[in-house]
Amino acid sequence: MGVTLRQLEVFVAVADESHFGRAAQRLHCSQPVVSQEIRRLEGAVGTTLFDRSTRTVALTEAGAALLEDARALCAAAGAFVARARRLTDMRSRRLRIAVTPSVMDEILPVVLRRAEAAMPDAELLEVPVETGEVADALVNRDCDVGLGRFVTPPPHHRSDLVRTEPVLVALSEKHPLAGEEAIDLAEMGDLPLLLWPREQNPDYYDELMRICADRGLNPLVLVSPPRIVGGRSYLIADGRAFSLIPASTAGRVTDGVGVVPLRRPATLPLSVIWLARDHRPVVAEFLALVRQVGAELEGEQRYPRT
Repeated sequence: MGVTLRQLEVFVAVADESHFGRAAQRLHCSQPVVSQEIRRLEGAVGTTLFDRSTRTVALTEAGAALLEDARALCAAAGAFVARARRLTDMRSRRLRIAVTPSVMDEILPVVLRRAEAAMPDAELLEVPVETGEVADALVNRDCDVGLGRFVTPPPHHRSDLVRTEPVLVALSEKHPLAGEEAIDLAEMGDLPLLLWPREQNPDYYDELMRICADRGLNPLVLVSPPRIVGGRSYLIADGRAFSLIPASTAGRVTDGVGVVPLRRPATLPLSVIWLARDHRPVVAEFLALVRQVGAELEGEQRYPRT
């Protein structure tokens, strides 16, 4: 029969109290249980640990020699449990956030900055994903919450609208309309529209095409890599295409590209998505913070003018 941690705890308690009854009180158990555990421990180690011939309980020579080892093992077990609990607490306060490119420019920095004060014990990890990949990141359990546009909540997930923001026209600074206060999309004429492949985010793609159609434009689409404001943006700077972008991405346009509002405004939604059964406080705190920041940013149009 092996030695158990409980037996060592009882051994230390009896040694400290020099009394089986007081040890039982300390351990919140009955005296017969204490006596039984000591007998089992003595049987396991093959020696007598206490001299029971006197009115008080005294350690034998072997018991005295083994006492510090028993204390060390009990302390090590306590440290093990404490560390395990700390790790559990850390995991419960860790939040992985799937974010699309446009989210990184405006709302996420504000949320993370405020979280340092409002959620100081939380570990917020941003996980960059491309447009249209937020739902997959949640389904695959790569992330706990997500921020993105036109994200259909996967099964067992919920979503909230965080804010809407204006659609801007990104075009060459040399374009004749670049200096206008606002643009009618129909004025873009035959200039191609630079967009990502439709399959990447069909709802988002279709909404941009609807915005064009409602404003008298049926553009030829140039298919871009995942990010419009990326490697192919030179096509915009060279005057060979234009694009439609959320206002929050305007600060990342490359040299030679300007942004102008639509004369007939349009907006794009930004939503937060999370697993419905994830009831951890860190999730609720993050959602509340995102909603607060989104409400403050709603209606603001902070972007550089050409």
